[in-house]
Amino acid sequence: MRELKYVQIGERLREERQRVGMSQVDFAESIAASRNGLVQWERGETTPNAAMLGVMASMGVDVLYIATGARTGESASTLAPAERELLQAWRHGSDKGRALLTAAVNVLMPE
Repeated sequence: MRELKYVQIGERLREERQRVGMSQVDFAESIAASRNGLVQWERGETTPNAAMLGVMASMGVDVLYIATGARTGESASTLAPAERELLQAWRHGSDKGRALLTAAVNVLMPE
């Protein structure tokens, strides 16, 4: 049972790393971990400690999701950097800028 939990944690960690748009190498460097350590986490062989999860959280990773499988409500702290930039562009943009973002969303969203 314990091993199964680690595998699920690893899968969710991989999913979150990909959601924030980072390769294993870039992600490992960003959190000051080895790529080998990250691979072990993603395979479910070991799990990251609380300090590492804290660093991941500061990068927009949803650590509650990694640990429990339950998503944190979306907020600026759980958005990937690119998502945060879009949100800031919306919040601080002109009416014309918001209209362009809305048009882009309409093109990107599947029907």
